[in-house]
Parts: sequence; C-alpha cells; structure tokens
Amino acid sequence: MEAHEALRRHEHVAEANGHGTPLAQQAAVVVAIIAGFLAIATFLSNEAVKEVITEETQAADSSARLEANDTKTTIADGNATLLKVLETTNAKQARAFQEAEALEARIKNELAPVDIKLASDIKTNQQARDHADDQHFFYELSQVLLQIGIVLAGISILAKRRWLLGGGIGVAVIGVGLLIAGVLA
Repeated sequence: MEAHEALRRHEHVAEANGHGTPLAQQAAVVVAIIAGFLAIATFLSNEAVKEVITEETQAADSSARLEANDTKTTIADGNATLLKVLETTNAKQARAFQEAEALEARIKNELAPVDIKLASDIKTNQQARDHADDQHFFYELSQVLLQIGIVLAGISILAKRRWLLGGGIGVAVIGVGLLIAGVLA
C-alpha cells in the first residue's frame, strides 16, 4: 500500500465514523504522519533495489572483462612458450625469443595490473550490492510496520478505542526506527 492509498482509505473510514470526533482527528494526524514516513520508506526501498541491480550489473561486467583478460593472458603466455621453444642460434629464432620476451613483458606490465583492478572492482561492486540489499530489507520491514500502524490508527476510529491508536503509533515508531537503521546501515 502506498502512502496516498493509505490516506484515501483513512478518509473513508473517518467520514463513515464521525470525522469530527477528537479520536478521529488525532487518528487523521497520526495517519498523515505515518503516511509521510511510508512514502520515504517506499522511495528508499525502490532506490535500494536499483542500487542492487546496478552493482550486480557492474560486477558482472567486470567479471566478463576479467575473463576476457584472462583469456588474453593465457594465449599470450602460450605464444611466449612456443616462441621460446623455437629459439636457437639463427636470426629468425633469436627474433622469436625476443617476441616471447615482449609477450611476457606485456603480460606482466599490461594484463596482470588489469586483472588486479578488475578483481578489486568486482569485490567493491559485490560489497555495494550487499549493502544496498541489506538496506532494502530494512526499508521493506519499515514499510510493513508503517502500513500496520496506519491500519491500527484507522481501526481505532471504527472501534472507538484509543489504545488501538496508541498501538498504531507504537508500531509506526518501530517502523521509523527500521527506516533509520536502513539509512545508517
């Protein structure tokens, strides 16, 4: 349930059951406040999901690039080995040895540092993804509790029981606590 849906439902309950009573007025204020927090929790939850997807995509991209780089390294290493095997005393074979050394230098100076950077990028993306997923969990729980708080506040008007309004406030406070925990996570 989104915040605007919660407010609309509450308005129907209040209109049907004595909109002008002090309990109904207090419940309306409480529902409006809880609905505001629900809107924030919903927004942050959606943003956390986007972050999870983005980080997972970036990690997969870096992983594919790492695999391609590993393939290049394997081919270059194999070529260097073959060129060394061909090395003897004549000029063509001496050139093969130089090419083998150049390939080995390329592996060491170009491909190996790229492997290290890509592995680091993958780890960073995975950590960011996990963090966003943890935040999403807090936001989802917050949404559930805020929705329950709205329902209890609405029912307090129907049942004409102030303790239900207090229960709705209590549940909503826990929901806000989880929202804050998600932000701080």
